[in-house]
Amino acid sequence: MALTVFLLFTSFHQSAVFCSDIQITVYPSEAHVREGREVVFDCRARIADNSFYPPTRWTKVGGPLPPHAYESSGRLTIKPVSLSDSGQYACVSTHKGRTVEARATLHVQSWQCMADERACANNECVKADYICDGEPDCRDRSDELNCPTMRQCEPNEFKCQNQRCVQKMWLCDGDDDCGDNSDERDCGVHSPGEMCKKTEFQCHDQRQCVPSSFHCDGTNDCRDGSDEVGCVQPTVVEPPETNKQVAQGSTFQLTCKAVAVPEAYINWRLNWGPVCEPPRCIQTSEGGYGTLTVHNAQPIDQGAYTCEAINVKGRVLATPDCIVRIVNIPAETTPPTPIAQRRNSLYVVVRKLLFKDRLMFAGSSEGVMLSDIEERDIEREVRFEFTRPGYITYSGQPIGTKYWRLPQRFLGDKVTSYGGKLEFEVEYNGGGPLSRQPMVVLKGNQIVLAHHVQNQEQILRPGQPIKISLETYETSFQQMNGAPASREDLMMVLADLDALLIRATHVDQQYSTR
Repeated sequence: MALTVFLLFTSFHQSAVFCSDIQITVYPSEAHVREGREVVFDCRARIADNSFYPPTRWTKVGGPLPPHAYESSGRLTIKPVSLSDSGQYACVSTHKGRTVEARATLHVQSWQCMADERACANNECVKADYICDGEPDCRDRSDELNCPTMRQCEPNEFKCQNQRCVQKMWLCDGDDDCGDNSDERDCGVHSPGEMCKKTEFQCHDQRQCVPSSFHCDGTNDCRDGSDEVGCVQPTVVEPPETNKQVAQGSTFQLTCKAVAVPEAYINWRLNWGPVCEPPRCIQTSEGGYGTLTVHNAQPIDQGAYTCEAINVKGRVLATPDCIVRIVNIPAETTPPTPIAQRRNSLYVVVRKLLFKDRLMFAGSSEGVMLSDIEERDIEREVRFEFTRPGYITYSGQPIGTKYWRLPQRFLGDKVTSYGGKLEFEVEYNGGGPLSRQPMVVLKGNQIVLAHHVQNQEQILRPGQPIKISLETYETSFQQMNGAPASREDLMMVLADLDALLIRATHVDQQYSTR
């Protein structure tokens, strides 16, 4: 079936002022930000025929700009915001003696949580109903710690027989951390002639033994003070291999080595979560050398394996991860689309290691909607026309930047897409400066990550299909404030992906987008 989609862009979160031959626009027109965070307002002025873009400047209504505010090319950034920064900010532009302004309102919320909220360990606030609901809502996951029920141990924790969770580095340290002594069992046999037990540290004078938990605890327990000498956090000296292809049903091993004082415990994570349970998965760590053995490898075992080295002085993650692929798995197949149908279509391919999910728009929108970047204005009732095969097209002149909002099947738990690839093709018609907004936006677990196309002026051309491909590594993304994304940021987003947005508005004078 033929498919062409014409979409109408509107926005209710942008302030625009028209004055004869000059227009000035700010975005967003209103922002609610917690104290200590960052807020960004963008301003642009242009004359009616778009032949000139007058310069702009920002002021605060009723007072000077905050000392921690700075502006560049029409963008006002305030970081960190404080309660006194609340108020209205005016963007002013002058052209041929005529001055116009548009205003934005900033509401700064106190760190004090509301009556129906609870504070995270990092001072964020989440709804009280979200505490201990089995899903992390705080970015530091503290809302799911020490819960009376549904408590699941973290990958670097040991589950005691009494269901308590303790740090794996506390195993066999001479202290009953579990309360039932289950963390002090299976600690090896005390060999004849050895002065100290396996759970003890031998002082350098070889005359005294102290519990291993006393080693590097900040207090001299050995008479010669040797239990506090040379204490240092782990350094990974032999990371695991970076890629491994494993036959389904076979056994594979990963190894990692770290040096530290006290010796590091080597823990393993799969896609930032736990590896499979014993006896299929066996982890050993001795002398800073860790081995992970996985028997009867299955598709669920593929993904990014992380070596985590831990001791009382800190933890480090080996880089890069080892990407394990399980072969002999039938890949999902999608009938190929003729090139003539694909040439100008918007299509999306999400490669999740060994399988693909694809939008081909063969007669329907497949759940794709239009939205602003904040998803406050989601256009659910857009009329689509299907006149050419493989096309989803919108024609109109948008105010502000709109995004293609991908359907539910692309969302949820997508951690196995780490290390994979996201590909899509877009086409637009129109003129004017290119948008500075992100090309791709990922949202999940209250974290927002953005991907910007490098050298987009050389890549994006009106009337031409543009194929964009990016690998789903943290190096492809950044936070909305421009800070680099960490691996933990990306993993937490992929663990519960709430939104996947692809930019639909590319230039000011755009009249169609596919």
